[in-house]
Amino acid sequence: MEGEGVFQSIFQAYAEHRKRHRKMNEFEYLDQTPYLHSSDYLKELYRGADTKEKKQKLFDYIERFEVGSREYKGYYSLYQRIGKELGHIEDDKEEYIQIPKSLIAEYARQMMDDEDFVKYNMRGQRK
Repeated sequence: MEGEGVFQSIFQAYAEHRKRHRKMNEFEYLDQTPYLHSSDYLKELYRGADTKEKKQKLFDYIERFEVGSREYKGYYSLYQRIGKELGHIEDDKEEYIQIPKSLIAEYARQMMDDEDFVKYNMRGQRK
C-alpha cells in the first residue's frame, strides 16, 4: 500500500513537469490547426512555454486568428503579455513633460496677483 502512494506522487510530479515544460510539437501544431483554441488553453500553453520560440508560436497563432484586440479579452491580455515580453509591443508608459521651475514660479506669482483667484481661494478658509 505504501508503494502505491510513492508511485502516485511520482506520476503526479511527472505530469506537473510535462505541463510546465510543453514539447515544441505542441506549439508547432498551432501553425497548422484550422481551429481557434480557447484563451484558457493558450494561457496553459504559455505557462509551459520556456523558450522564445514557443512564445512566438503562441503570439503568431493569436495574430493569425485576429483575436489580439481588446474585444477578445482573454486573448488580448495574453497577446499583450507575450508581445511585450518578446519586444513586439511597447509598454504604454505615460510621457511626462518637464516644466522648468522658473516657469512654475512665474505662473504661481501671476495667479497670486490675480484678484479673482485670491478671492476664490479665501472663501473656503476660516477666519
